[in-house]
Amino acid sequence: MRQQRILLVLFLFFMQAENPFGAAYAQDTLTVEQAVQQVIQNHPAVVQANQNIYASEARVLQAETAKLPNAGFDALYTRIGPVPQLYFPGLGDFKLYPENNYDAHVGGRYTVYDFGKANAAINAAQSHVQSARDAVEMTKSGLAYQTIRTFYAILFLEKSIHVTDEQIEALSQHLQTTQKKVESGTATSFDVLTTQVRVAAAQNQKIELENALHQQQIALHQLLGVSAEQQVELRGEFLMTPVSLNTDSLVQKAFAQREELKLARDAEQSAELQYKTVSFGALPSLQVNLAYGVKNGYIPNLDVLRGNWVAGVQLQVPIYEGSRTDHQEEEAHANILAEQAHVNDTQRQVRSDVERAVSDIRAALDKLQISNLQVEQAKEAVSIARKRYETGSVTNLDLLDAETAESAAQLGNAQSLYNYVLSVYELKRATGEMLF
Repeated sequence: MRQQRILLVLFLFFMQAENPFGAAYAQDTLTVEQAVQQVIQNHPAVVQANQNIYASEARVLQAETAKLPNAGFDALYTRIGPVPQLYFPGLGDFKLYPENNYDAHVGGRYTVYDFGKANAAINAAQSHVQSARDAVEMTKSGLAYQTIRTFYAILFLEKSIHVTDEQIEALSQHLQTTQKKVESGTATSFDVLTTQVRVAAAQNQKIELENALHQQQIALHQLLGVSAEQQVELRGEFLMTPVSLNTDSLVQKAFAQREELKLARDAEQSAELQYKTVSFGALPSLQVNLAYGVKNGYIPNLDVLRGNWVAGVQLQVPIYEGSRTDHQEEEAHANILAEQAHVNDTQRQVRSDVERAVSDIRAALDKLQISNLQVEQAKEAVSIARKRYETGSVTNLDLLDAETAESAAQLGNAQSLYNYVLSVYELKRATGEMLF
């Protein structure tokens, strides 16, 4: 009994506490893989796409009901007046129908044979289910790529802000040195003013970067479905992962995997099945009808309810429909040709996407190689300029130019690495590779 009370007290404590584990959760960091998984699990667009699958499956079940019997209950009351009657001498009037007529029955109808019309409608409905499933995968892929771009954009902007902070710090230290030289008479106020202009320019650049970072953070919060106040710490780096740049093999891979092509082919198949369904429109159908119930109006006592049944076979053969089926076939055939053209257009777009991604990777690699060299050269130039400035062999402006060039080289290097990583993901997306 005592243990139960202790457990109850602990339970109430955790229920009343405001997120006792909130501090630990706030310190957690997200990798790019975790961010992508969280987005595709919770995003409304994925929920909507999944619901479209359920709707398509329900339409298949609706189409399958055409192969099942239909049953229903009908009840009818009618009053006739005047009632037809006959007069027989010595017997009086004889009513042919009762004034009050009642008829209640349960009836059923079953299609015995319809020349495949029901099966064609079911197949057409099933093709839309596959389209809905492919649409879910395309939605997830698009969200994953959007999340990856936002994730690495935040990392790039944070890196850029860090470089800018280092530049501001270096300029501030240089400004202090210059002010001391002015006091000692080895520099002029123009040198101080020039340095202050460079500091202000770097601060303005930092403000722009911080605003861009905030915009990307808002986009990531929207993707993750979390409030703007919640801190989301990211953990990741720009890795140089090698990739194959064989365009022909990559295009063939994309033709087999891209969700856009799968959807285009699904639409073409659906159009073909719809054409087949329409072509059955003028064919006959054979049905069996059966009904059982009670009604009055039977001789000799017209007002007594009696059981009765009806059974029959019904053959429906369309004779003339104003060429409606022919026109429907023309429409369906035009839809097939349109979807085939759409498949060809999508293939061209896929090939173009792959070729652009390969070109971007090659350009990023070339720029990265150059930017690495620029960073090394800029660092060496700054080191030399500082030593010469201390000895008075170069001007303040020369040193500022060298320091600005170093910051620009570092930012350019970060930009090239960022472009390479995004180009690799773009190539994966272009070839239909899973990003989640």
